[in-house]
Parts: sequence; C-alpha cells; structure tokens
Amino acid sequence: MAEAEDRTEVPTTADEPGAPGRRRVVPIVVGVVVALVVVGVVLWLTLRPGLPSSQTTSDPSSAPSFLSTALPTAEPGSTLPPAGSEAGAIGFDDSAAVGDAVSVRIDSLEAVDGEASQPGEVAGPSIRVTIAFTNSGSEAYSLAGAVANAYYGADLTPAIELAAPGGVAFPEQVAAGETVRGTFVFNIPEDARDTVRVTVDYAAAEPAVVFEGAAPR
Repeated sequence: MAEAEDRTEVPTTADEPGAPGRRRVVPIVVGVVVALVVVGVVLWLTLRPGLPSSQTTSDPSSAPSFLSTALPTAEPGSTLPPAGSEAGAIGFDDSAAVGDAVSVRIDSLEAVDGEASQPGEVAGPSIRVTIAFTNSGSEAYSLAGAVANAYYGADLTPAIELAAPGGVAFPEQVAAGETVRGTFVFNIPEDARDTVRVTVDYAAAEPAVVFEGAAPR
C-alpha cells in the first residue's frame, strides 16, 4: 500500500512548459500580430502621402479628357487653305490697306524659268511676283514678319518657292513716305495658272492679304 501511495501522479498545470493551455495561446497571439500587420499595410497603401484617397482606385470613366488643340497638318498629297483666305481675295491689280497709312499691292507678275539653287528647290516653269508696300504716314512700319506664299489650281496646291532668278526678301521696314518691294519666285506648272493665289502675311495678329487671278504663262 505504501508503494501505491508513492506513485500518485501530480496534475500538470497550464503554467508548465508544454501545457495544452499555453499551446493554444501562442497561435492566437501570432494570428493577432499578423492581422495587425496586414491592416497596417492596407491602411498605409490607402492613405499614404501624395495620393489622395479619391485616387486609390482606377476608374476609366472618371479620368479627365483633353481636347486636342493642335493645328491641322497637311498630309502628303493634300493641301491646306492659305492663311487669311477667309478674308476674301482681291485681284492682282488691286491694293489693300494693312494699316492706317500703309498699303500693299502686286507690282509685277511674270513668267520665268525657275532655278534650283538651294536644297529642296525644284527647277522648272515658274512665276516671279514683286510685291510693294507703300507707307504714306509719318512713322516707319515694320515688315519684320512679312512673307509671301503662292497656291495654284482648283485644289490650291502650295507652290514651291525658289530663290532664283531674282528672289529678294522684304526689308525689315518701310520708312515714312517710302515704298519698298520684295520679289518671290514660285514653281507653278504652266497649265495650272488659270487660278493662282498669292498671299501676303504682314503681321502675326492680322489675316493675310490674298490676291487671286490668272498668272502669265
């Protein structure tokens, strides 16, 4: 009987290593820590600086749309109407006022054999047009941005400008009481000269002066 009493087992408590209670607590603590980490990462991704909460999701329907404001560009084989043509064309023998005391006119228009003297030029039948600015006022008038262009045919095909023979750019200005001239050579086929348009752009904020008529062959 004494030996039986000595073999009596002492119950295991939850505080001892390997106790079932402790084994249940450890996974619970680990799960709580993992859940807190996941919640923290989600909150950081959602509310991190530099990204408004309204942009945390992508919604194609809410993306801003932008309208193109690019100017039209001519495709190969196509043409654009000359600048200022909406103002209406005048004849080659007419003149147009471009200021209170300044006017522009075509001084001469003749057929020439165009010469290819610079890269991109094409020699061939051409017209040479001389354009005159007259200033009857008391102050000089700037021509720093003045240019001339030509178009031909029913489709108003842009003409290639040549430097020769006799091409001369406009001077920087026309002085008070003076007349100045610029001479321009444009490659235009002889059979396409029934309708020729010459435009003179003299100021960026103003429409071009448009001359139109039949050119000599």
